[in-house]
Amino acid sequence: MTAIAALVGINTGYLALAFLPPIIWLLFYLREDAHPEPKLLLLLSFVGGMISAIVAVAAEILFVGKEAMIALQAGNDRTALVVFLAIALIEEYAKYAAIKFLVMRRKEFDEPVDAMIYMMTAALGFAALENVLFTFPLFRENLFLGLEVATNRFLGANLLHALSSGIVGFFLARAFFSPHRHYFVGIGIIVATVLHALFNYLILIREAIPQGTFYIILLLSTMAVMVLIDFERLKGKPQSPKIGV
Repeated sequence: MTAIAALVGINTGYLALAFLPPIIWLLFYLREDAHPEPKLLLLLSFVGGMISAIVAVAAEILFVGKEAMIALQAGNDRTALVVFLAIALIEEYAKYAAIKFLVMRRKEFDEPVDAMIYMMTAALGFAALENVLFTFPLFRENLFLGLEVATNRFLGANLLHALSSGIVGFFLARAFFSPHRHYFVGIGIIVATVLHALFNYLILIREAIPQGTFYIILLLSTMAVMVLIDFERLKGKPQSPKIGV
């Protein structure tokens, strides 16, 4: 029993380490909301994001296919860019769909800035489940390797998911004030998809180009500035009718 309890405790600790990076980013960005959202709804968004990750994986296998994945692993740059665009589009739409079906019809979703808050919460739920898939096996094999990968994802993939969905959330918020609501959401998903795919592509080729890591940092920094500016632009915007997208 003692051995079983120890095993359960260790695995629980590994899971906690996989969830910790997204939660840190979530707490950071929640500070931008002047009117805190209900904790239960934030939890629903986070869990919805986790579910959307499972849906996205299934869709990627179905629509992208194993051959494309093999070509990606082989380092075929032209194929990789197309595959990354397809994967990014699936993931960005999956995160948006989680908020569309779970949150947008609720009365608490009543301010433009809420769109960014809930989108980023779902994105970090998505990232948390990705962390489990990527780092949990590594933690069980080698704790220090798992910590290294978790740290890299904290500064890379986890932040990317939050920022790309934050951009979608900004365009979703703009839909509050526009009769062409579908167009704004579509533009947001396309912009997020391109930036998401570009990040993944730079990760793939960073060793092959001069200052590859610098371009990755520059991309994430630019996206972070965009999101923070978007938060400031939406703060204080009046409540509006429900978004019908």
